Amino acid sequence: MKFNQLIALFLVFLSITAFCQTEKTLTTEKKLYGLSLLWKEASYNFAFFNQVPDLNWDSCYQAYIPKVLKAKNDWDYYLELQQFISLLQDGHTRVFPPVELRNKYYGTANQQITTRLIEGKVIITKVLQDSLRKKGLKQGMEIVAIDNMDAFEYVDKHVAPYVFASTAHDLQLQEFGHFLLSGSTSEPIQIEVRDFKNKIKTYSIYREPWIMEEELFTGKQLDFDILPKNIGYLQTYNFVDNEYYRPMFDSIYEKILETDGMIIDVRGNIGGATQIAYYILRHFTNKPFKSENWKTPNNIAAHRAWGHDIEWLEVDGKNVHPHKSKTIYSKPLNVIADESSFSGAEDFCVGFLTMKRGKLIGSKTAGSSGSPLMFKLPGGGLALICTKEDFFPNGKAYIGIGISPDIEVETTIKDIIENRDPILEAAINDILKR
Repeated sequence: MKFNQLIALFLVFLSITAFCQTEKTLTTEKKLYGLSLLWKEASYNFAFFNQVPDLNWDSCYQAYIPKVLKAKNDWDYYLELQQFISLLQDGHTRVFPPVELRNKYYGTANQQITTRLIEGKVIITKVLQDSLRKKGLKQGMEIVAIDNMDAFEYVDKHVAPYVFASTAHDLQLQEFGHFLLSGSTSEPIQIEVRDFKNKIKTYSIYREPWIMEEELFTGKQLDFDILPKNIGYLQTYNFVDNEYYRPMFDSIYEKILETDGMIIDVRGNIGGATQIAYYILRHFTNKPFKSENWKTPNNIAAHRAWGHDIEWLEVDGKNVHPHKSKTIYSKPLNVIADESSFSGAEDFCVGFLTMKRGKLIGSKTAGSSGSPLMFKLPGGGLALICTKEDFFPNGKAYIGIGISPDIEVETTIKDIIENRDPILEAAINDILKR
């Protein structure tokens, strides 16, 4: 994913919206304009209508006109836009409501607990707040109800209509993980939890303001540890191209060279710049490898006038060369990934598999990469429409599918309870066998 221009635009957008009023009623004309702008830009620029062959985009647009016009306030209006854009079922095509509205109506509980659907149950994977631990909440416990509603019914009604994903497994992560407990920051959300003695207990959790895209600018980027048997372990949280990333990695690389094997973890990596992903990979191969192939809608007005459909510009990948002025790491290497490996993290996985330097271990990646077109919406919101489909250099598709690992490992509820990481363990064991 190409992020340099996006980051600059995001920074401008966030600085402008910081001065907007929290509640500002949009006029009928502006509501209709915002919906029309989404419909228009997607009609000409969206790269994945082939992923939703039964969707009649024009009919959907017409159906949403009365919905957006009936919206009582700006937040309800943006909820309608979110539902409209979610019909495209793409992780890089989404609506961001104005910052102030999200701070008030769409906070996160992920600073308190994290969750996932495991073995068909909504499981707490981490308890991050001491006060909740003291009250008996533990990782591995099951959430059975949310705000007095069965957990799965709650997801169907309050979460599923507003989330964005390119694959079923990423959609599941969004619904039962990232956005499960999102909502108002002014009142707590109630969860009913089945403990290890099969007793049901209720916990109140307050949500905090959370602007998702700010993680690209302020979040941690890299962590490095030395595991037993002198195996290096590099955790990557994003590939945002800034003035710090390359120097930070370069300082870590001096330690990497002293290890006897390496594991690079792209789980939870929210993406960034493909060139940063390649910058890292170029340290681990002594042979050139191909970058991704890609294609994008190519609107030629005269051709449309002559009766042609929208055409495609198709581009083959280029050679990516090893660093010439650096010592290349040639010892055993594995990469671990799962459904939380997204966008630029998937570009990294494609490059790694193309290099043929080791094994990809874990579960299928999110299946969503590309370059989104960004534009402003009435009232201070923002929209992204994905304009590009990427492929492996051999033409193999992975958008809407996910990248399959060489060794598939599933995390169980027992693993969560015992605080085990079976994916990392599998990667270590494979390194030790070489």
